[in-house]
Amino acid sequence: MAVRTREEMLNIINTRFPGDTSDEVLSLIEDVNDTYNDYENRLADSTNWHEKYEQNDAEWRQKYKDRFFNGGKAEDIDDMIEPDRPPENRPKTFEELFKED
Repeated sequence: MAVRTREEMLNIINTRFPGDTSDEVLSLIEDVNDTYNDYENRLADSTNWHEKYEQNDAEWRQKYKDRFFNGGKAEDIDDMIEPDRPPENRPKTFEELFKED
């Protein structure tokens, strides 16, 4: 199996379908081009996803542990998960459900 460059693949398509401007051939050319663009973008992404996952996991584990040892409340976890959620749309806590006015 040969590994081909974008230009080689486009030349093969052009040789196989000379002068063909049908929807199928144009779609094939577009797919080949998009596939190579996607590969190039993935190669350019230099993010170390494993390290990023490990860091995020460690932060959440620490926050969860702090909830028990540092006097954090259950609502604190909700604020971390959905900080932009308006208070009036938040679910009521057990205490709020049975609070007498």
